[in-house]
Amino acid sequence: MNQEPPQKATIIGISGPSSSGKTTLARLLQRIFCGVNLTANGDVNLNTFIIHEDDFYFPDDQIPTVTLPSGKQIQDWDTASAIDIPFLSKALTYVRENGTLPPRLRSKEDQNDEGESGIDDSVVFELRDIVTQALSSSFLEGGIMQTVAFLEGFLLFSPPDTTNNPQEKSKEHHILRPVHNAINLHLFLPAPYELVKARREGRSGYVTIGPAPDVSDSTNTVKHETGSGDIDLEGEDDRPPQNFWTDPPGYVDDIVWPRYVGDHRWLLVADEGGDGGGSGDELGDLVKRVGDGRRVRRDVGVEVAPGCGEEGMEVVLRWAVELILGYLAKGKTM
Repeated sequence: MNQEPPQKATIIGISGPSSSGKTTLARLLQRIFCGVNLTANGDVNLNTFIIHEDDFYFPDDQIPTVTLPSGKQIQDWDTASAIDIPFLSKALTYVRENGTLPPRLRSKEDQNDEGESGIDDSVVFELRDIVTQALSSSFLEGGIMQTVAFLEGFLLFSPPDTTNNPQEKSKEHHILRPVHNAINLHLFLPAPYELVKARREGRSGYVTIGPAPDVSDSTNTVKHETGSGDIDLEGEDDRPPQNFWTDPPGYVDDIVWPRYVGDHRWLLVADEGGDGGGSGDELGDLVKRVGDGRRVRRDVGVEVAPGCGEEGMEVVLRWAVELILGYLAKGKTM
């Protein structure tokens, strides 16, 4: 029986709908936890970095298209089919086994506009002191993981397994299960429809990976059209220059919100009680029954942010710091 290699990093997953504050929270947490001294003389520091799911999109010309009721075709950037999930899963395995980012990952997400977090530096310094005191004590009492990676993205979690039967599990395998299982702590930031719509439509656009490389170029070993099997995580990032995507009119109502509800039907609570329902539900009906999306299940192994989108970032930040400290102090591993 093969044993898994020892884990060298803790991965904190931060997910939620578009514009719910995932990237902002990840960047704040990285500021707070980065370089925290784990020993009194400062010879052991906490290593932290951010992983953006948006860096794992397929090239622009391989993003799937959908046909709207109007007959117009449009690219769908909010579906799992737009993400190179095997590449993401391999990258997370690399992080867990090595405690570092794969050299190949060069973030395009960090080229997008960075909005104001609304958090004063004094709050960051206060929380950093709390983290330093808590983690240094835990480290001296038995050690904690010295690397923490903050993974943020709109599609990271999968529904829980509902059976212990291996054969049944294989039938229920969810495309995001390998990603979900690589995450140690699952944080979910709900946001109501009105907030998602206002924030998303207020953005200028997004940097994208650019078109797929010319397959006639024998020096390029990346084969996005067949998945990520040929990607060398230790190699340099030789992906093409970026493009820029701007949402067309109506994109939130046509694509973003329905996709979010459909992909999280196992997590969102709909009218008539229970969760969002089975895969047989008509998506349009499900969107109506979920309403503004404020009602979220709390019994499926996912930590839900306070206020379901109605609390300010400071409240969410303090909540996240407390959960992460609790996890790290217990020395949990997968």
